[in-house]
Amino acid sequence: MADRAEGAYSSDDPFHEAVATTGLFLIISAIISLAVALASWGADETLIAIVAGFAALISFATSIACFKSEATEGAPSEVPA
Repeated sequence: MADRAEGAYSSDDPFHEAVATTGLFLIISAIISLAVALASWGADETLIAIVAGFAALISFATSIACFKSEATEGAPSEVPA
């Protein structure tokens, strides 16, 4: 509780672990969606390619937002000796 009162983040905080895991899940789904989009485009299934490409774009953008929120955490400060 003292960590939260001071505004310091802990790497063991379940919320931050959930955000990082969500970001990883979304980047994997973006890769799979991109593969489906490319395969559908090659098979002349334009509508499926567009939908899968849009899903890949949204998943990628959301995963980057998750990773960015993790990167803006307060870094542990060094104590001068």
